Amino acid sequence: VLLTSLGLILFRDPKCEVPSVPLAILSPASGKILSIEQTEDPWLSRPAIRVRIKISPWDAHTLRCPAEGKVMNQWSSSDKKEDFDRQYAYWLQTDEGDDLLLALGMNSAAKFTRMTIRSGERAGQGQRCGFLYFAGIIDLYLPENSRISIEVGDLVNSGTGILGQFAHMHGASALVEK
Repeated sequence: VLLTSLGLILFRDPKCEVPSVPLAILSPASGKILSIEQTEDPWLSRPAIRVRIKISPWDAHTLRCPAEGKVMNQWSSSDKKEDFDRQYAYWLQTDEGDDLLLALGMNSAAKFTRMTIRSGERAGQGQRCGFLYFAGIIDLYLPENSRISIEVGDLVNSGTGILGQFAHMHGASALVEK
């Protein structure tokens, strides 16, 4: 009974009501915001804002698509970037031409993932796109002019937590400070 209860807690997939916010960037996973920083996107070689989310063993591990668009490419790397044993990256391009990159970082204790989206496929905002078993780190690389509405330490929920919005105005502030 204890093992069954633990399994139900760890592998739960809660329903989510996707918020109706134009150009919103949703959290791809439930967890805690570890950092928000201006950086270089190592996969697309461009300036970006990196939002890092830590998934604890007790969070729901369902991955959801942060925006609607087409999966342009996907990569897998095991060259110990950022102290991860393996990283999987998915490049998503919105219909408005915004590029975002979802990178899943796993260490030896939690290196199992199942993704249900592939290159060339369309994904809907908030759509279930995978499952990260046990725990891990999610890096979301956003366009450098994105408006961020969360802070370090915030708790977010997969598919319902709004991280920010894509900005389509010239001169928009990139990193919103609260």
